[in-house]
Amino acid sequence: MKRIRSVVGRALFVASGAFVLAALAPSSASACGGEWYPIFQVDPRIKGVDNAEDALDEGKTLAAAGSVVRMIPHIRKLDVTKAKIVQRAGRVLALATARYDGALPVGREVPWYAQGTWLGRTEAARRANLDWAARTLRAIAQARRDDPAARTELAEALARVDTTRDEARSILEELAGKDLITSPNGYATLASLRELAGDDAGRRAALDRCKAMSPKAPACGDTTRST
Repeated sequence: MKRIRSVVGRALFVASGAFVLAALAPSSASACGGEWYPIFQVDPRIKGVDNAEDALDEGKTLAAAGSVVRMIPHIRKLDVTKAKIVQRAGRVLALATARYDGALPVGREVPWYAQGTWLGRTEAARRANLDWAARTLRAIAQARRDDPAARTELAEALARVDTTRDEARSILEELAGKDLITSPNGYATLASLRELAGDDAGRRAALDRCKAMSPKAPACGDTTRST
């Protein structure tokens, strides 16, 4: 009798253990919204790019550029049209590069091993930076088709390169004619291009629009560098 009770007891213990293990194992039902929750790793670059865009909008251009280079130091090698986050980061860095004429003073923002040519210490480096900025913003404008904001930003970069300055003015004049320039920097760039062409009345008109869009924007008082 004792032997029978012992065998039955062991059987019940094994069965109860199996039940506990089965209860603890995730089931297909619990995986679909019950008590079991999968763990996801959040990409910190998403928040980082959000912050870089905010910094650019607030006029903190160098901080925005520096954060992008720190997050994605190999961004030059990437196709900005392949992933949305890379496109957004590329836009921030390209605009910052254009607004600083290809020479970003981010020595304190970026570690030495990631600085590359961004500091623009030579004419060749500045030219390479501006060429990259123009290519990047052109790719984004093409991906976004006829988006006025993308075209306005492309014109900013094109205006910094002698060989594409006429194209920049053509884009901005077309947008201005339709009241589609989307930023004070765009109007400041147009003012600068009109000044180069000897159109002083047009320069003043573009600056007036710039100031109306953003009265405190530094770009609206200086047509020699729209930053």
